[in-house]
Amino acid sequence: MKKFRIFLQIIIGISIIAFILNKLDLKEVIAVLGKIDFTYFILACISYLLLNLVLAFRLSYLLKKIGHNIKYINVFLSHMGGMIVGDITPGRSGYFLTPPIMKKTSDIPITDGMACIFAPQGIEFILKVGGAAAALIYISSFSNVSRNFIISAMIGAILLLVVGIFMLLLSWHEEKVSSRLLSKIPFFNNFAVNLSFFKDRSILIKNSLDKILILSIIGWFFAAFQWYFLAKAIGIDIPFFAIFLLHPLITILMFVPISPAGLGLMEGGVILVFSYFGISSAAAMAFSVLVRINILFVDLIGLKTVMKASK
Repeated sequence: MKKFRIFLQIIIGISIIAFILNKLDLKEVIAVLGKIDFTYFILACISYLLLNLVLAFRLSYLLKKIGHNIKYINVFLSHMGGMIVGDITPGRSGYFLTPPIMKKTSDIPITDGMACIFAPQGIEFILKVGGAAAALIYISSFSNVSRNFIISAMIGAILLLVVGIFMLLLSWHEEKVSSRLLSKIPFFNNFAVNLSFFKDRSILIKNSLDKILILSIIGWFFAAFQWYFLAKAIGIDIPFFAIFLLHPLITILMFVPISPAGLGLMEGGVILVFSYFGISSAAAMAFSVLVRINILFVDLIGLKTVMKASK
C-alpha cells in the first residue's frame, strides 16, 4: 500500500509537469536554460549551502542544549542527508529522517534528534506564513492579480499555520493535550508511546526560541539570495525585496503532500506569480527547473551519509 501511494504521488507530480509543459513552448524553455550565467548559478549554490550551514548550526546548537556534544560536521552531514531525502518525498517529509540518520552515524537518540527538529520546523512554517501574508499584501496591489489566487493562497497559508501551531503544541504544551491530539492522527499515533521522552527533551529547548527565530530569519535571507541569483542567471530582472517575500509564498507549495517535494505545484505557482511581474511562462518554468537542479546539486553532499546510514 505504501509503495502504491508513493508511486501514485510520483505519477501526480509528473502529470502536473506534463500538463504545464503541454501549455508551454518547450523549445523556448530550453532556449532560456541555454543562456545560463554560471557565475550566478554558483553564487546561488553558495547561498543555498550557507542556508544549510545555518540550519545545521541551529540543530547542532539545540543538540548541545540538551546535552549532546556532537561534532558540527556530523550534524551538517546528517542534515544534508535529510535534505536530499526531503527532495524526493511528498511534502519534503523525508527531512524527518534526519534523527534516524544521526542515530546511525552518531548514536544520538531519535527522540532527542526529533525534539531539536520538530518545534523549529513548526516555527519555520509560521514564519513562512508571515512571509506569505506579506507577499500577498504586496502583490494584491497589482492590477492583474486574480482574486481567486489570493483566496487560494490564503487558504494554503492558513493550513500551514495550523500545522505549525500544532507542531509547537505537540512539542511544548502539556502532556495530556498533546497526547490526545497525537493519538487521533494517522501515522503519528504510532509514536504516542514515545511522546513523553520526546517532550522531555523538546521542552529543554523552549527557552531558545529567540535564537531559533534569529537563525531561521538568517536562513530565509540566504534562501532569498539563492532565488535572486538563479533569476539573474537566466536574465530575469526582479527586485531582491520581491524575491524575499515571494520565496515563502511559493515554497509553501513544496510542503503539499500530493507529489514529491511539491513537484508540479511549485512550478505552477512560480509561473502564476511571476506572470504578475511580466515574466514569461517559459522563463518562469526555466527558473523552476533551475531551482530544482540547484537544490539537488548541493544536497548531493548528504547522499553518502544517507547510503551509509541505510546500511
